[in-house]
Amino acid sequence: MSSITPIAKQFAMQTRLFNNVLEGIEDTHGGDRLSDHVNHLQWIAGHLTGSRNGIAALLGMQPTFPYREVYSDPTKPPPGNRPIDASITYPPLSDIRFWWNDFAPGFVSALNSMDEAQVVKEMPFSLPIGGNSLLDMLSFVASHESYHIGQMSLIRKYIGLPAMSYK
Repeated sequence: MSSITPIAKQFAMQTRLFNNVLEGIEDTHGGDRLSDHVNHLQWIAGHLTGSRNGIAALLGMQPTFPYREVYSDPTKPPPGNRPIDASITYPPLSDIRFWWNDFAPGFVSALNSMDEAQVVKEMPFSLPIGGNSLLDMLSFVASHESYHIGQMSLIRKYIGLPAMSYK
């Protein structure tokens, strides 16, 4: 088994969970927040989609998320994420979900096709989990996605929907 296999499985599961957590949520709830101090669904979903697209080049892919600039700021150090901003009109959840699903299968496939030389490639920056290999970065991003899908799950319950399915 390749060292990337467990991480690729995590991303495959989170591809499904992203869709499950948004199941039944109308675009009108995209801006719902638990408070003014937390992110809303449109920001979280777009941030996750933009993050995956942001590492596309490292996997030999081309980014396909047309709203990436809404969620990233190239003037900031890696990863260049833009915080939520009340002055920005975020795209509807249905658009974000479309672009997630357009990109996700190829993303997971690219992960599964990586060889060990690619996996151990060093990144020009260190990561919060320690290390600086591509595998370290992908491990961090997998954890990051899980964290944000959990946030989305809380908002889902907040707006009165049942818990997210793991099916």
